[in-house]
Amino acid sequence: MFIANEDPSMSKRHHFDPLIEAITTARDPNALGEALESFAQAQGFQHFAYLRLDGSRWRAVSNYSEEWQDRYYVQDFSRIDPIVKAAKQGAHPFCWSLHDAILNRESKDVIAFRDEAIAHGIVAGLSIPIRVGFGHKAVLTFASSDTACLKDAVRMDIIEAAAAAAMLHFAFSLRRKRWSSGSASKLTPFETTCLSWVAEGKTMQDVADLLEEKYSRVRGSVDKARGKLDAVTLQQATAVAARLMLI
Repeated sequence: MFIANEDPSMSKRHHFDPLIEAITTARDPNALGEALESFAQAQGFQHFAYLRLDGSRWRAVSNYSEEWQDRYYVQDFSRIDPIVKAAKQGAHPFCWSLHDAILNRESKDVIAFRDEAIAHGIVAGLSIPIRVGFGHKAVLTFASSDTACLKDAVRMDIIEAAAAAAMLHFAFSLRRKRWSSGSASKLTPFETTCLSWVAEGKTMQDVADLLEEKYSRVRGSVDKARGKLDAVTLQQATAVAARLMLI
């Protein structure tokens, strides 16, 4: 057996180690928010935002000002936010600045959004895309009111950043995965997966194609899930599953 010599760098603390450790020990969503805020400040950022995108729906956890969060929600700015757009299109963490001249070539709506974000102290930052399954994404962003934060951000390990963001998403998702007692808790992973895709508007044939499974297996699994949930229709089954936070 070959055992490599210990690499001295292995004992070195990395940028995201404190955040990863805080996520691991957090006991509730509030602790996760506190961990994000502490990490952001330690790394030269002022703000953080975890944004989950589910088709036309989105949810956020952030320490941006309430005024900006309300404005972002009411105007549904996730549709035109250039950082969200870049996160949807890319797979790797990236640094950004709203002072980038390329944004001047965007539509009037995007330019107006850019100017309003800057006015609320959001100028530059680091964003980490997260693939969350079922065709959806989330993004974890750390932002600041100036570009000084980018000096250290560009040297951060993108693999470690992606790992921390994935752990954070999983931790936030635990709230949606609390299983109730009774037969509903006996849904198999495959039944849950099929029901989740159906809840996204897919037909059973679509689900079979996506999962590369036989239609008969998908149909049988969905029917079993419907029975376990005491639902009469498929629509009722997905509604009950969502209420019980199974999907």
